[in-house]
Amino acid sequence: MHRIDNYSIGKESFEDMLHAKRFNPCLEITFRDKSGQHTQKLSAGDSDVLDVYREGLETYVLSTNSRLAYIGLEIFESAGKIGEVFIEACRIKKALGREYLAPFNAIKRLRDHIM
Repeated sequence: MHRIDNYSIGKESFEDMLHAKRFNPCLEITFRDKSGQHTQKLSAGDSDVLDVYREGLETYVLSTNSRLAYIGLEIFESAGKIGEVFIEACRIKKALGREYLAPFNAIKRLRDHIM
């Protein structure tokens, strides 16, 4: 698994936001992998810290927010989301084994909760 930096984060269009009946636009990540360029909607918020890694065909997006005390992981394969997990403050230590791990290690432990 290696960290990637060749991605961009933006907000969804106003039309997409209305169609989804959201009051605020969600974040979108645009990344390129072996099968081409993809844009995916994220569950992460504006104030989240994002770490993006890739292993094989899978792209992992880890979102952490220490102020609101949650951590989330979304896994994409090519043009589709194949899994996600969201953990709130009271369960972070149980899921990760401790309150804080480096992003790489947090992804490895959180993906066990998905697959």
